[in-house]
Amino acid sequence: MFARSDYNHPFHTPDSLTLSEIPVLKSFADRLANSTRQRQLLFLIAALFTIAFIGYHFGTFDQAIHIPFLKKYADPSLFPNDQFFNLRYQHYSFFWFFFIPFYRLGILEPVMFVAYVFAVYFTFWALWTLAEQLFHNSLTSLLTVVAFCLPHIGFAGFPVFEFSLLNRTFVLPFLLWAIILFLRRRYRLAFALIGVMYNLHVVSVNFVIAMFLFDCVLEFRRVGWRNVVFGLMLFVVCALPVLMWKFGTSHADLTARREWFEIIARGTLYNLFFLIAPYPHILFITASGLSALALFFIARQRQPSPEHDRTLTNFVYAALIILGVQVITAQWYPATLIVQSQIIRAGVFILIFAYIYFAHYIVSRYQTGETGSQDSGVLAAAFVLSPLPPIALVVWGIGKFVGSLKWRMALAAGSLAVLFIGSVALVVQYRIWYPGIYVWAHKTAWYDAQIWARDNTARDAVFITPPQIWWLYESDWRVFSERSTVGTLSELLEAAFAPEYVDYWKPRFEAVAPGALARFQGNFFENLDLTAQAYYSLSSADLLRVAHTYTASYLVVEKPHWHEFPVVYENAEFIIYDLRSFK
Repeated sequence: MFARSDYNHPFHTPDSLTLSEIPVLKSFADRLANSTRQRQLLFLIAALFTIAFIGYHFGTFDQAIHIPFLKKYADPSLFPNDQFFNLRYQHYSFFWFFFIPFYRLGILEPVMFVAYVFAVYFTFWALWTLAEQLFHNSLTSLLTVVAFCLPHIGFAGFPVFEFSLLNRTFVLPFLLWAIILFLRRRYRLAFALIGVMYNLHVVSVNFVIAMFLFDCVLEFRRVGWRNVVFGLMLFVVCALPVLMWKFGTSHADLTARREWFEIIARGTLYNLFFLIAPYPHILFITASGLSALALFFIARQRQPSPEHDRTLTNFVYAALIILGVQVITAQWYPATLIVQSQIIRAGVFILIFAYIYFAHYIVSRYQTGETGSQDSGVLAAAFVLSPLPPIALVVWGIGKFVGSLKWRMALAAGSLAVLFIGSVALVVQYRIWYPGIYVWAHKTAWYDAQIWARDNTARDAVFITPPQIWWLYESDWRVFSERSTVGTLSELLEAAFAPEYVDYWKPRFEAVAPGALARFQGNFFENLDLTAQAYYSLSSADLLRVAHTYTASYLVVEKPHWHEFPVVYENAEFIIYDLRSFK
């Protein structure tokens, strides 16, 4: 990325190097910094590239919960007597309400896609501006944008950009702008902005307000008591709608519920609560978070922000305290409120701050001649292209501690290749990358089965369905069928917000996947297999008992599992049986 033809030595004196030696990139970055139109075009190109690379999926992952909830709000006659939908009141957010009119008009999917493109575009704008605010270096801002075009994983496995529209992805750019306002000492406006965003995603805003307040306490004289007091007042006023909703229906519950916590953690959410586990994917995730943290402190030691280093460092320390609270919660005291808040998600801000800082570290060391073109190029490639921060950290370590340029290049290139191949293998093994733009639903056999159910059965029909079918790129049964099911593994995602729901869910899940829950140890991918094995161990007589107990009228199975029931629908992968005559 930083090519220069007249440089052959790994070290060079600052006096013998000027910015004119990298005229192309520097002049390009300066043009972007001086031209609003060109800069906005860059953000749009970056957004479209990112979306093309990571994909866009409707109705999968967390949307598998939110889309049925949205439909229930828009049409209360859907899903009658399904207690799962009482959980929608646990999401204290007005975000999805804005899409109800578009659902009723039949244009929900394209409107959500447009909102998603805007969120990604606006996030790139915020990242450029934040980098510029921290370092006033156009090349750093450009490298920051380029770096975030590809996904990078931090604590809990969440990248900055996700592949679907969620309220947390929508509020992220606004939170970054609030941080920019805070750095500009527009404290009251910053608090007001996060107050507005509180109405859309409480959890994400909690992290930012924790960072703000931590810095205000440590830098009280700089911030000033008036800014703190009036800022908090503005926050409360702007957040009042959701605060009234929340405190009118619930209270802060700090009691420990060990059994509930173990069920939701071992069932689906182990990575959201534990940093250390005997599973490769969780260890890789934690290593990525720690590596991002290391990149931040490496960059801070050599190239801190000239104006805002203390504040940014306070923000990082605040996020680390939050992660520390998470460790204590998971290991010793699973307080209900802390578990519900899933506070490990604060790690995404560590990832963002680390990558901006390290981008400036690479740029500034090259511009001052501390590293040569080859070292900087390899490090920049590792930094930009690797989804896992440990790869960039390893390449940095090689450049730091290996003296010979020849050996540095060989080791760095070899390590980069090996680690990159390893990360690709990890992605393939765990099916965590599925590019493709699916503005509407991905037309799979599972989707087709749901559409048949929607179009050919009564609204109050209950189905027995394979409880394990749901994933990052696969919908839950309720999403497109608009019909209820006896029980699914994915319901644990919502039970994490409502402890009382576990008592309702547990016997139903045990009925469709007998013995599976007792065997869960926290490996989600293993849990999917255990659940499928348990479901397909049920005999026809067992399934009829389940149907009788839970008034189910239809049974869905994957081929080649067969039963002697009337077939009402069949496609290449699924069969739907009619159980009504056997009740």
